[in-house]
Amino acid sequence: MMFKRIRRFISFVFVKFLMLVAQVMPRGMGIALFGSLGALAYYLLPRSRRVAWTNLKLVFKNDLPDAEIDRIARASFTSMGKFAFDVARLPVQTEKSISKIVRVTGKSHFERALARGNGVIALTGHIGNWELMGAYFALMGYPINVVATTLRDNKLNDIINVIREGSGMRVLERRKGTMGAMRSLKRGEVLGVLIDQDTSVQSVEVEFMGVPAKTAVGPVRLSAKTGAAILPAAMLMTDDGKYHVEIREPLCIVGKPGTLPEDVRKCSNAVEDFIRKQPDQWVWMHKRWKSVQPDLYR
Repeated sequence: MMFKRIRRFISFVFVKFLMLVAQVMPRGMGIALFGSLGALAYYLLPRSRRVAWTNLKLVFKNDLPDAEIDRIARASFTSMGKFAFDVARLPVQTEKSISKIVRVTGKSHFERALARGNGVIALTGHIGNWELMGAYFALMGYPINVVATTLRDNKLNDIINVIREGSGMRVLERRKGTMGAMRSLKRGEVLGVLIDQDTSVQSVEVEFMGVPAKTAVGPVRLSAKTGAAILPAAMLMTDDGKYHVEIREPLCIVGKPGTLPEDVRKCSNAVEDFIRKQPDQWVWMHKRWKSVQPDLYR
């Protein structure tokens, strides 16, 4: 117990230090530094590295050589470091400064869905800079609510939530936020939901990246109850170090009890499509298939 407390304290101090560095460092230099820290983590965290390899082998089977598996896994860690830099500097970001690094396509889908007045469910995953995407739209003046899982480390959880709320987002805790999510949609607001991780919330089993996985039913049920459109979206980093937000047309959700698995599959496929587009920007180090294949990560 004492070791865990010490480790969490050190992590807290390290994160606070990195946040201060990110807020004063030029972006180009910061992206390079934080990307290098992410790459370093690939070698310093053997358990996470093994999970990434296991997932990549599961999804791509024998289609990719080990050298390519290693490249994607390492690039994923590097990408997470780069994304963390832009999130850490959000407290000093403004609408003007963030607009310089973000390009949006498909915004008309978003505007039309909002104009209907039933709210919008922005469906994404842990692909690209999902945190920055929510903050970007909040800074642009849109009413953004995000469903988030509470971290085990309360201090780190508080840091992240302060950043989110400082950008204008309202945070809804995943296990307790159902009513809050419903109310936000009834107010005609935006609800950001991520559905690409193994979860203990109500789920159905559908294929994800070609492998059966538990996938949350929440977005589909909220859409059926409120009439909110489900729009797939992702913010991917481009070769120039900036970001491209792609917003796609609303999914065709039937929303009836008998169509639940098919509706959830459509949501899962939409997120999967973004991942296959840019696999080195997804969190391969997460135990995505743990519930369906409990022995996979042992």
